[in-house]
Amino acid sequence: MNGYKSESLTGYFKYIPCLLLVIGAVFTPLAANAQNQKLHPLENYMVKYKCEGNANGEKIQFSQDYGRKVCLKENLQITMPGIGSVKRNEKMVSWIENGERWIVVVNLDDNTGTKFKDPTFAKINESIKGKDPLDFNKQQLMGMGGMVKGQKTVSGEQCSMWSFPQGIEMCITDDFIMLETVANVQDLAIKETAVEVKKNSPDSAGLCDLTGIKITERDISQMMQQQAPPQPAQ
Repeated sequence: MNGYKSESLTGYFKYIPCLLLVIGAVFTPLAANAQNQKLHPLENYMVKYKCEGNANGEKIQFSQDYGRKVCLKENLQITMPGIGSVKRNEKMVSWIENGERWIVVVNLDDNTGTKFKDPTFAKINESIKGKDPLDFNKQQLMGMGGMVKGQKTVSGEQCSMWSFPQGIEMCITDDFIMLETVANVQDLAIKETAVEVKKNSPDSAGLCDLTGIKITERDISQMMQQQAPPQPAQ
């Protein structure tokens, strides 16, 4: 079974809800401002992660053009208590085009992809106007109850340890690269650790290439509404 079949696309947002919520707060604003503005202090960077726990495997993230384009590849075995395991062999490519943030999620087993607009774009874009992206992200983290509790070194890079009341910890560098994420939420335990960091490296290792992918455009907001549980009668 693959993670991003069209009928279960919203699972992309639900596998690890709290973890994805925090990561989205960190990285989404960096890709949601005016196209001519630098959205990240580094022009390009790549990070390879080792993933352990309920999501076991590896992940590679590449940020390009000062954060305006972000590409992510995952090869994971995800185990959900009471549900079972699912293989996730996929990549995601996101970019800004004509005032919209587009996302393509690709199933690498059959080279099919789903393209959709980021439904959170408008709100984030409005919130970040006139603000420094790094300051904005730090404010978002603090607004979610995040506190810096110390410093550590991961893969030769120093980072600040952020702790959240949801049972999540992140280690983030001064130039805003995520080096480590640890989540212990209810019966889920996940750890992602950077094993390689390359700053200002323009080589994406093919992560952003969508050549040969059969892509179907969908309305993700409509799909999520359709799959939402029915509301009780008044």
